[in-house]
Amino acid sequence: MLVTLGETALRLSPPGTSRLERADRLEVEASGPESNAGVAARRLGEPVTWLSRLPDSPLGRRVASELRGYDLDVRVSWAEGRQGLTFHERGGAPRGDDRVDDRTGAAAASLSMDELDLSPLREADVAYVTGATPALSTDLAGATARFLKTANDGGATTAFSLEYRPWLWADADDARETLTGFFPAVDVFLARERDVEAVLGRSGSSVELAHGLAANWGFEHVLLTRERACVGYHDATVHEYPNPEADVVDTSGREAAFAGAFLAAHAAGSDPAEALKTAVAARTLAATLPEAVPTLTRGEVERVAGEVERQGDATR
Repeated sequence: MLVTLGETALRLSPPGTSRLERADRLEVEASGPESNAGVAARRLGEPVTWLSRLPDSPLGRRVASELRGYDLDVRVSWAEGRQGLTFHERGGAPRGDDRVDDRTGAAAASLSMDELDLSPLREADVAYVTGATPALSTDLAGATARFLKTANDGGATTAFSLEYRPWLWADADDARETLTGFFPAVDVFLARERDVEAVLGRSGSSVELAHGLAANWGFEHVLLTRERACVGYHDATVHEYPNPEADVVDTSGREAAFAGAFLAAHAAGSDPAEALKTAVAARTLAATLPEAVPTLTRGEVERVAGEVERQGDATR
């Protein structure tokens, strides 16, 4: 079982690549890095519980209902406050995507783990949280620390994605000081390579980077994503798989798909190379969807994972 913790916003997007300032209608979906990873894992057969705090309002109930519709076990505390919103504009190359966050006063920002039923976390196989959660408030930073400790105490594999969102931090130094404080409790570390450079000030070849991160912080697994390939470190070995070609529509859900697919495969007992192939396939497929939530199918992922395998593994 995978257990995740984090805020999920309602994402409002104009159809296609329309501008927000010109939109006369918006598409709505519940989207958060941890819940999206949970959706990907659940679509691949792994039971998933999502922990959070939601406002007792129509919008908060919309989030809970949508996530239950993806067959996630939703365990939340209901409270006063607002439902966080994100306005997202798909730009495509070379314009690029844009977003406007409206999260001031969001109920999730005041989450205390004392409000939640932690029994699923104590029984979890894998526990997952991202750096986007502690970035939102000091309360969520404290909840993240307790989430990881409770998972460790229960014997779960702990997974953490850097998920650096510059607009949520004073600067990269602020992010580094906070996020590295969680690293000693982490077994599986995931990140975009560019986030590793921005937050941790580390660069170089992916292989050297993966080895260095594992050596520095004692991670059992290091997973790094980049445009041309993804790498995975475990037991002093690095596997590298090229990303298959794809007609990219929306990239906002692909890192969550990568994380959810890897953790689902890991929880199911796949070896690190197999889990990485599954993750690369899910990441590729997620970018072909016009939404952030990775509504993949197992058959699609298995088919693309076969393509990833045929392209070859550069093991070092």
